[in-house]
Amino acid sequence: MSAAELRAAVRAVLDQLDDGMKDSVIDTLMTRGTKTKSGWKPARPSPRIVQEAMSFAEAARHIGRADPDDVTEHLRRATKAFLAGDHASARAVFEAILPPIASVDIDLGQHELVEEVLGVDARACVAQYVASVYTTTPLRDRADVIVRAIEQVQGVGTLSSPIRDMEDASPGALPDLGVFLPLWVKRLQRFRPPKDEWETEHERWLREAVFRVDGVDGLERIARKTRRPRACLAWCEALADQGNWTAALKACDAAARLVRQSHWRGELLDGAALAVQELGRPDLSKRLEVAWRAAPTLTRLLRWLVSDGHELKPIRTKATRALALCPKTAARQIGLLRVLVGDVTGAATALSKSPGLGWSDPDHPGHTVFPLLAMLLSNGTIGDALATELDATGRDPLESFGMTEKDHKPRLTTPSIVTAIQGARPGIALTDPDRVAAIDAMRITAEKRVEGLLGNSRRRHYGHAALLVASCVAFAPKSRAAEFLKWAMDLRQQYWRRHAFREELARACESLGVSVPA
Repeated sequence: MSAAELRAAVRAVLDQLDDGMKDSVIDTLMTRGTKTKSGWKPARPSPRIVQEAMSFAEAARHIGRADPDDVTEHLRRATKAFLAGDHASARAVFEAILPPIASVDIDLGQHELVEEVLGVDARACVAQYVASVYTTTPLRDRADVIVRAIEQVQGVGTLSSPIRDMEDASPGALPDLGVFLPLWVKRLQRFRPPKDEWETEHERWLREAVFRVDGVDGLERIARKTRRPRACLAWCEALADQGNWTAALKACDAAARLVRQSHWRGELLDGAALAVQELGRPDLSKRLEVAWRAAPTLTRLLRWLVSDGHELKPIRTKATRALALCPKTAARQIGLLRVLVGDVTGAATALSKSPGLGWSDPDHPGHTVFPLLAMLLSNGTIGDALATELDATGRDPLESFGMTEKDHKPRLTTPSIVTAIQGARPGIALTDPDRVAAIDAMRITAEKRVEGLLGNSRRRHYGHAALLVASCVAFAPKSRAAEFLKWAMDLRQQYWRRHAFREELARACESLGVSVPA
C-alpha cells in the first residue's frame, strides 16, 4: 500500500467514527507522528490560543465551573502547540487551565475522576505541561519550578517518574538533561521522608534521578542510608531487571537485614528466592521457607510446600514443621496444613467456628477450608466454581492485574492449591468421624454464610451462599443424602421471600448436578 493509499484508508476509517473517538484517534496519530524519524510536526496553532485560554479560565473561575468539552478543546490546542515546538504557548495554556481544575476552583461537574469527563488524556497533558515548564525555565531555576508545577496539577494527573514521563511526552530529547539531573537530585534531597514506612512521591522521584546519574550504585547508596523498604526493593529490582541475578541475590539478602517490617522482609526474601531460582541453585526450597517464615502468607506457604514436588511425604513433613511455626491467627494456612497432615477433623472444627461474614479477610478459613473439605469428600471433583475459589486464595492478588511488560519478567511461580491437593489426596485417609466432622462443618458454615449475607442484604454475594448450600447437598455421604436434601429445602423455604437467593440456589444446584424438588 502506497503512502497515498494509506492516507486514504485512514481518512475512510476516521469518517466512520463519532466525533469524540475521531478526535482521540487524531490525537494519537499526531503524537506518534512527531516521534518518527521524518521530523514531522503539526502546524503551530494561532498565538491567540493563549489569550483565549486565559480569558476562558478567568470566566470559569468566576462562576466556579466549566463545560468539559470546552476544557478539552483548550487542552487539545495546548498539546498541538507543544508537539509543534511552541512550548511557551503550550505552557501558558496548560498553566491557565490545569491548576484551577486541580484545585477545584473550576468544577467540571464530574462525580468521576477528571480524566473520565475530558476528551483528552489528562495525564499526558500533565506530562506535556511539565515538559514545557522544563524547556522554558532557565536551568538555575528549573528544579524548583518543576516541583511547583507538578504539585499544582496533582489533582488532574500524577507523574510517578517525572523524567521518564517528560521524555515520553516529548517528540525529542530533553535539552541539557545531563546538566539538569544533578541539580534535580540536589533539589529532591531537600525533602525529608516521613517516619512511617509509606514513601512519598519525592522519594520515588529522587530514586529515578539518582539511577539516571549513578545507576544501581546510587540506588544501593540510598537503600543503605535510609533503610526505607521501597528504596531497598528498588535497588534489588534494578539488579534483577539487568539480569544480574548473582548481585540481585546478594542485594536481597543485605536489604532484608536492613528493614524491620516483616511484610517488607518477605518481599525482599521472595526476591532472593527468585534469584536462586534463576541461578538454578539447589537451595530454592530453603529460600522459600525462609521467605514464608519471615512473612507467612498462603502464597508463600504453597510455594515452599510443593517446591520439592507434589508427593505427599515431603509435603507432609514440611506441613508438620509449618504447623508449629504458623501464626495462630492464620486460619487459612492452618486449615490447609491440618488437612495435609491428616487432621481433617481439626480443620473442620476450625471452619465451623468461623463467622459467616468477613470471608475476604485473608485469615478467614472459609475460602480455603470449605473447598478443601469438599475435595476430600468428593474424591477431588468439586466443580469449577469451588475449584476457582480455592485456587484464587493461594495466589498473589497482584498476579491478576492487567498484563504489562513486567509480566514477561522472571517470577516465582505460585502452584495451584487444587493440583497440590489432588496429588496428595490418595495419601489422605478419611475416617468415618472425619467425614462426619467435614460435612457437618460445611453445613454449619453454609448456614452462617446464608444468615450473614441475607440478613445484611449482601445481594452481590447471594450466589456464593447458594454455592455453599448446594455443595453440602452434592458432597454429603450417601447415607445422609436425604437429610441434607431436606435441610436445603427447609433453608430455601425459610427465605422464600428472597427470590434472588432462591434463583441462585437453583443455578448452583444445577451446576453441581443436584436435583432439589420444587
